Amino acid sequence: MLYFLDRPLGQDGSGQGKICAVIKFEKERFLTYSLNSHEKDEGRQLISLLTSLAEIMTVRQGEELQLAEAGRSLYFVLRGRVEVSYVAEDTKIIVAMIGGGNFFGEIGFFDGISRLRNMRAFEETEVLVFAYETLRQLEKDDPPLFIRLLLFAARSICRKFRALVEEHGSLPAYSTLFENRQTAAEPQPLAPHFFRTAVGKEVFRLVETLKAELFDVSHRLQEEAAPDIPPPLASLCFAVLDQFYGQLITVFSCQDYETEEAAQAWSYLFKEIFPYFMRSRFAERIYYKPKGYASDFMTVEMVYRNEPDGDGKLGRLVDEWCLRSKAAQAIRDRRRLLAGQLRDIAATRRQQDGIRFMSLACGSGRELFDFLDGYDFSEKIEAFCVDIDIDALHFIARVVDTFPHRAAIRLMHENIVKWSLGRVKHDLGLFDCIYTTSLADYLDDRLFKSFINRCHKHLQPDGILVLCNFAPNPDQLFMNNILQWPLICRTSDQLRQLFAETRFGNDIEIHTEAGGVDYLVRATRKA
Repeated sequence: MLYFLDRPLGQDGSGQGKICAVIKFEKERFLTYSLNSHEKDEGRQLISLLTSLAEIMTVRQGEELQLAEAGRSLYFVLRGRVEVSYVAEDTKIIVAMIGGGNFFGEIGFFDGISRLRNMRAFEETEVLVFAYETLRQLEKDDPPLFIRLLLFAARSICRKFRALVEEHGSLPAYSTLFENRQTAAEPQPLAPHFFRTAVGKEVFRLVETLKAELFDVSHRLQEEAAPDIPPPLASLCFAVLDQFYGQLITVFSCQDYETEEAAQAWSYLFKEIFPYFMRSRFAERIYYKPKGYASDFMTVEMVYRNEPDGDGKLGRLVDEWCLRSKAAQAIRDRRRLLAGQLRDIAATRRQQDGIRFMSLACGSGRELFDFLDGYDFSEKIEAFCVDIDIDALHFIARVVDTFPHRAAIRLMHENIVKWSLGRVKHDLGLFDCIYTTSLADYLDDRLFKSFINRCHKHLQPDGILVLCNFAPNPDQLFMNNILQWPLICRTSDQLRQLFAETRFGNDIEIHTEAGGVDYLVRATRKA
């Protein structure tokens, strides 16, 4: 049904607390002249009836579309693709790719005010231009056909409006889609008998020993007048932290995490050691999550740079200890592995006119730059870098020109989780390789398989998907319960089983970095 508020029957004209007159349009009667909702390719059907009213605009690859200033024309992509973008802080951000068979300019047609963003032909493109005056004449000459056009335009606007509302929420809201594992609970009052339990006694001993030894290290650091930290004191601090964490693993390897005693132990531990670890800039950023999720591009940049920083000398040492962890080292090794994969894939496709990569949840894009820097055929490379974080795209735009290359880098602002579920559609074409660095670590099995199948759809025959996923590892205890950085860690068997349930089937290879903490999966779409 469609409803229209005709007039309030109340004397004050507000309608509040009054009876209002509402006109109801039944769908079967109101849509007498509309297309059948089950008909396919509605746009092309309309075009077959409207082509004689349009002018054809032919645009070569890379050229901007010359659109009417008044904004009242309606456009239809007959063939090719149109790239829609805007410029912010000197960075071109792609927001949509409109392929053949689609209208655009609907809002401007109705209100004459809204203007389209920058429109450029991604490839040689033909666009049908329907002038406003021509369509108004159609209204007089053929009302049924005009109504069909209006209904199509209205539905098109509704789809775009829903996408605008649903797909581009804030980063914290986006993060809730994949931060799906429980983290350590907020500190709670301890039970009176807690320190008389076995786990309570052991955890109390560990905490008090750590505090005493870190106090001793801190005191000795302050006695050093020089700003540099003496290597013996650094080694001592690392040994203290290593011993504490090693004993912590031993204690909790014997505990059921679901018991009240274990929950109480973590509550106590977190409260007591939180101030020491939050002296680390790296740990502080992960815990507080300024972007709404832990592994945002700046956090990963901190791992890549590996330059310890923190509050005072002790803070720098705690930061260095965190950055030396197996998890952090795996992130650095993952970057090298991915860059190597991109080189291998490009080498097998060197005879092609162009090689298309797409990086999903691209972050800072370092692995792509590592590959391009020094690659002799970079003019063949076209890379789509897609991320929900606009700041990550601005970062890439600043870095991409700091080294010599001739690749075409395109930046797209999009919600990858919604894209995985098919709620976001762009005519991006097919890619030789799609890859992601850390997205899989946050996707539950259902989203993981949806993501894999969506990537399969956008790959060329023999195209390759590369993704990384953390394996179960000793650092999980610290990441989950202290840093509150939960990842979905999977074994190689679990990864094989998940891929077997997707369109890729069993055609995958699994590699790992030196520490065995992060898996790299390479899957090939069969020709």
